[in-house]
Amino acid sequence: MTVFDAVKQLELDVFCDVMFGAVKDSNTQAELKEALQAEITEKALQQINEAALREGHHPLSFSG
Repeated sequence: MTVFDAVKQLELDVFCDVMFGAVKDSNTQAELKEALQAEITEKALQQINEAALREGHHPLSFSG
């Protein structure tokens, strides 16, 4: 699963926060594309889902 696959599953407000941060952290369109194509490991996804559940958000699906 890539970062892009994950952010597509987010609620709109969270999606906007993540994308705004990603754009601000990127100096070029190519850097943004590279960041969105980065792979998320299953372990990292589990950590993300644990944090999401603590914050009251829906977990992400590893299947993309």
